[in-house]
Amino acid sequence: MRRNAASLVLIMLVAGAVPALHGQGRDRGLIEMPSRELRSGFYFTGALGAGREQCKFETAPCGVLDANGNTRRSNGNTWRVPVTSPSFALRLGGTVSPSVRLGGELFRWSADNGPTTESTVGLLANVQLYPSRRAGFYLKGGVGYGWSTVDFRDGSKATENGFMFNAGAGYDFALTPHVALGPVVDFYQGSYPGSIGAEALTERILFFGVSLTLQSGGRR
Repeated sequence: MRRNAASLVLIMLVAGAVPALHGQGRDRGLIEMPSRELRSGFYFTGALGAGREQCKFETAPCGVLDANGNTRRSNGNTWRVPVTSPSFALRLGGTVSPSVRLGGELFRWSADNGPTTESTVGLLANVQLYPSRRAGFYLKGGVGYGWSTVDFRDGSKATENGFMFNAGAGYDFALTPHVALGPVVDFYQGSYPGSIGAEALTERILFFGVSLTLQSGGRR
């Protein structure tokens, strides 16, 4: 009788120890590493699309030229007729937090105007704000310097330069932890004081495009 009781106790002890040992091994195997944020590290964004440009001087719109270089008659509006042409933007910077990115931006627009070629370049410091840490929508803005250039047929050129600002929005659809694709809409405006005795020039460009973003960090 004593032998049977001792055997029963031994069996119960072994049965209780096996799950405990198994649980210890399982706990070690299920240690979870914290997931990385949706946005982190350095980033590079390239955007390609179309820019709708208008400009004006203090008292008249910019000239629209015919094929011979003659100025066409103005319709009386303050801004000249919009000119839409392919444009691009490049952004590079770092992720301060999952909701904030800081960086620099290069923007360029160019189009033919009669026998001349007009181009605008902006170099700005910008910030991107993401209202939601888990979604790709963002607002952006920046300030910097802009150059508005006219290249003539004879090889000469004229350039105005001055303050430029930007405001826009976009959305990043994550394709992989390091790659995102999405739409972007940006507004750029440059104010160029002009040379002595010349009227100041103001130029605005509305840009619609598609952006591709690469980042060094990202969620696993």
